[in-house]
Amino acid sequence: MADLARDFVDGALSLLVTVFVIVVPIMVVLEVFEGTRPFRALVRGFSRSAGRWLGLREEAAAPTLVGLLFGLAYAGGVIVRDTRRHDLGRRQVFLMSVFLSMVHAIVEDSLIFIALGASVFWVVVYRTLWAGLVTLVLGAVVTALVRRWGARGRGERP
Repeated sequence: MADLARDFVDGALSLLVTVFVIVVPIMVVLEVFEGTRPFRALVRGFSRSAGRWLGLREEAAAPTLVGLLFGLAYAGGVIVRDTRRHDLGRRQVFLMSVFLSMVHAIVEDSLIFIALGASVFWVVVYRTLWAGLVTLVLGAVVTALVRRWGARGRGERP
């Protein structure tokens, strides 16, 4: 039993160090890169294309783009920081979460699946379009529910 506990602790500490070694440099690079013109142009382009289509403001586009490219584990800190820094509302955080829950780590996952023989179309294009469609539908449904029932919950007329 002691060997099992020791192996568990060793594995957990090893994983923790590995994640730290990967996540901290990414956070530092993103923090340095964030103020540059290329990064702002990339975020602005993403915001104008996919962000508007999904209903995301430009402030929510940066953490969404980071989550899309690097995954939730790596982008989690950026998402939390930007949510607080830009005072993103519940709707923006909801839309970002729905979209990223289906399409995070598009680069990493795609490389793995393509290496196993999957089609680029099905892995990247279809997955991204499906995530966008689900985000649009859930965003519209939740917005309608909040408008209808949110006012009644506060004792107001819809």
